[in-house]
Amino acid sequence: MSKLRRTWAASGALALVLFFCGLLFADLLGSSNYPPLNASYARVRSYFLGDASQVRALAFFHVLAALALMSFAAYLYGWLEREADPGSARLAPLALVGGATAAAFLLLSALVYRALAEPSVLNDPSLTHALVVLSYLAGGPAIAVPLALPIGAGAAAAFRGGGLPRWTGWLGVAAAAVSLSSAATLLGPMNNSSALYGLLLLAAILGFAWIFLTSVLLAMRA
Repeated sequence: MSKLRRTWAASGALALVLFFCGLLFADLLGSSNYPPLNASYARVRSYFLGDASQVRALAFFHVLAALALMSFAAYLYGWLEREADPGSARLAPLALVGGATAAAFLLLSALVYRALAEPSVLNDPSLTHALVVLSYLAGGPAIAVPLALPIGAGAAAAFRGGGLPRWTGWLGVAAAAVSLSSAATLLGPMNNSSALYGLLLLAAILGFAWIFLTSVLLAMRA
């Protein structure tokens, strides 16, 4: 049982490993990087036609990452109810809902990538552009914002002596605040070079760091 619990707790770290495996195929193993939001139709079409196998691999790994993230959200829910103080335990449903929502949008983004790997889809410039924008929205703020809930719940437990180091609480506060702030990307035009997009990247860095470190710590203590 202890070994199974450790494996379950490590699912958060596994989710990130799978997530970055997908990015490895999309950006490093392909002929070029994933197209930015302001890329021309010709560039977008060339990328998805020329690197279709890498895009399918991106979708494959992100589907697995979504399942692992959902598993970690379920573990965090159980851990908060079982190990945390009563105040933090009341936040357990928020951790589950937020993690499940983030995992659902990660799954959606993977399906969008897979759709873009179909040559027939790329014959329509408007549809192609809409799917690229959706891939950024579903794979960006739609993941970052809901993750503020499990991160915030875990941070609260750390501050109340719930079995996590106090520094994870401070990291969680920063990650949750920036993750919530990344919703502002929906207010402006989608642009990879904007300050709001930089905020989204910061939310991803802090949020992923919290998930990875917390997952490893929980696995070590399971």
